[in-house]
Amino acid sequence: MGQLKENATKYKDLGIDIIIIVGQKREAVQKWLKENPMPFPFLIDEDRSVIKSFDVYHPFGLAAYKIAYPSLFLISKEGKVVYSYVGKNQADRPTNKETYKQVHKLLSSTITE
Repeated sequence: MGQLKENATKYKDLGIDIIIIVGQKREAVQKWLKENPMPFPFLIDEDRSVIKSFDVYHPFGLAAYKIAYPSLFLISKEGKVVYSYVGKNQADRPTNKETYKQVHKLLSSTITE
């Protein structure tokens, strides 16, 4: 989450909207956000319907219970998923370099179409 927060302005300047979806209880998310303010919206998916629909639901494991694998989806203006990264565990996340590369790839393809 730190990389996204640190680079939020860069993405905003590119016209990219960041939205975080968390499969957790509202109270826990609100408490965490109060202690860790973020520059983008958090959508709370308490019933886990969204994370299940994106096939990133992690029902049970040593490091997690009923949450999503860390995931990144880039969605075009047309609503198509054009890039996805789904972590293998709670520490597996895309690097900022890879994310920025994929964002530029998406932006380049929308300019040439």
